[in-house]
Amino acid sequence: MIAKQKIHGFVAAFDYNHQKMELKNPKDRAELLDHNFFKYDRESILKEINFLKQLRPNLTRDTYHVSLNFAPNDHLSKDQLVQIGKDYLTGMGFDDNAYAIWQHFDADHLHIHVLASRIKYAGSVVSDSNNYQRSEQICRELEQKYGIETVKSSKEALDRAPSKDELEMIQRTGKLSDRMLMQERVKDALSKAETISDFIIQCKQNGIHLIFNQSETTGRVSGLTYISDDGFIAKGQKLGNQYKWANLQNKLNYEQSRDRQTIGKTNRYTRERFKELLDQGNRGTENRNGKTSRNSKQHHEQSAGFTSNNGKSFQNRGESGSNPHSERTINNKEAEQELEEAVSNQLSTGTSTVISSISGLLGGISGNEVDDEALLRRKPKIKR
Repeated sequence: MIAKQKIHGFVAAFDYNHQKMELKNPKDRAELLDHNFFKYDRESILKEINFLKQLRPNLTRDTYHVSLNFAPNDHLSKDQLVQIGKDYLTGMGFDDNAYAIWQHFDADHLHIHVLASRIKYAGSVVSDSNNYQRSEQICRELEQKYGIETVKSSKEALDRAPSKDELEMIQRTGKLSDRMLMQERVKDALSKAETISDFIIQCKQNGIHLIFNQSETTGRVSGLTYISDDGFIAKGQKLGNQYKWANLQNKLNYEQSRDRQTIGKTNRYTRERFKELLDQGNRGTENRNGKTSRNSKQHHEQSAGFTSNNGKSFQNRGESGSNPHSERTINNKEAEQELEEAVSNQLSTGTSTVISSISGLLGGISGNEVDDEALLRRKPKIKR
């Protein structure tokens, strides 16, 4: 089970679910499963929510909205869906709150949307601290309780899962996105390397160039950025756990004093080669605002396929699946990307498995959504 969370205002979230109940196409429709409002009427519900808001007038993000997504092989009754929704809310601290639960039918997998006021009837507010960690733990507990398919936790997942847009692009074109193609190329290099020097060489042969976040004074490395021949940029956490520097240095033979010079040389080469890209105002966002600096002929040759030194061919995979909502610059805060990754990694079952079961995963919410309130905490707090 995968939980996708959002903390925001009530009206937009309620209308999104409520209006889907009135759609003509059954596949687009939503069905109300349960609620604890005085009565299910929009005007009445908004009055009730406004009453609760008076208890906490300065709370702007007063609503918790989560979709609970189940594996294609999970078969649950409506009563079970309601109970899972209520158990999830209780586990997240919503034990005395107004709520509603809908089942949506706009995907090939079973999923429900749960909406709840963060303001308890007694006036206290449900904390949003460590939302993702707590949510993952609750999902694993509910999987055991209800005998549904278990999903790897974000810490266990090696590859960051494809987003909905990427999956739809694969179904439409048969090609991987730039990010997924980069995953395959780096993974191939990693499988052949024993040392950091080997890894650098193998990546370069596969059209991937590296920039290590290396201290000029100590030589210590604290992060890693990947750049493809055609200018696509991604930090390790955008690809998955196994691509992060912290995990790479444990897998590969690495000694700081021995490899310091090699890493420095690699950095100078990559920065010089991609100087124009790295000097751009946006520091090379992953999709560069939907615009590409690729030469069309070069892009065709590179995306049509490449062959690694063992003859392994990656054909027809290099079409970008990025979208404006997934833009991140090379200088984005590590913490914000970690939050985003914590959610999307839950979908990860390996690229080949994901591609083979596209129909069962389409329709889920994009893995690029991040809890607004969680990101807000990264900024200086303002007293209410």
